[in-house]
Amino acid sequence: MSEEVVVVGVGGCPAGDPGAGQLRRAEALRHLPSAYSLALRLRDAGLPDELIAKFLAMEREALDPLLDVAEAKLAAILVVERDA
Repeated sequence: MSEEVVVVGVGGCPAGDPGAGQLRRAEALRHLPSAYSLALRLRDAGLPDELIAKFLAMEREALDPLLDVAEAKLAAILVVERDA
């Protein structure tokens, strides 16, 4: 009889399966308010902060706090989904 060991990585996804984590993140982003989702998607795409702020029609100085809140909300969604 063999025993299978599953190594769990960040976010409860199997280690070595980055696609699963990306899918969970993409799904969670859909549950965020649009400004938060857009800001995170643009940052993930590698856009500079100045351009992200321009897309969101906000001052550059306001972007960091918005991203902090967006990340916190995203993390909360991921925790709830993981625990469900």
